[in-house]
Amino acid sequence: MRGLGLREVVALLALAAVGVISWQFLDPAASEGGVRSTPTQGPAATRTATAEAAPPVSTPTPTAAPTATPTPLPLRELARPARFRVEVFDDRPTSGHVKVADGAVDGLALSYAGAPFPDLVDDRWSLVASARVELPEAGRYRFVLVYRGEVTVRVDGEEAARAAGPSEAGRLEVVFSHGGGPALVEIELRDRGGVAEVRWE
Repeated sequence: MRGLGLREVVALLALAAVGVISWQFLDPAASEGGVRSTPTQGPAATRTATAEAAPPVSTPTPTAAPTATPTPLPLRELARPARFRVEVFDDRPTSGHVKVADGAVDGLALSYAGAPFPDLVDDRWSLVASARVELPEAGRYRFVLVYRGEVTVRVDGEEAARAAGPSEAGRLEVVFSHGGGPALVEIELRDRGGVAEVRWE
């Protein structure tokens, strides 16, 4: 067998060149530097960041503010008025509450073992001792009465204290509130048996 001639060598080289060119057309990646791209299996998934739900914030229950305790008004001692008007009444059921005398006394220290006037019936009469006072300011005021019988205290027409004692002397503490300024103090004493007495302590 004879060796390949020049013509056969040229033909083989041409065939090889055609093969190389054909391979480049069949594999485009080879012509771009030989780097083969890895195909993706569908579109890339887009990862959406989902914020984790925060736990509910508890709203504190509103607490009512404590109500301030009002400061009590100062308590002042009421001085005894210098002079009282004294009205005496007949309280017999047949006559009703009829005024039979009207006068004035200094201070207040009245005591009766019987009826103060002959035309009154013992244990069936009453008196009202009244005085106008000037209260320097708004506040609470206090005074004390020693009494026997039934006693009622009014300030500007409103009852402030009431008590009924046995035959021995009782002691009544009177405390009232007032806005200050002039005030009318009335002390009513009713004879209910035995000695009738009222005195400003």
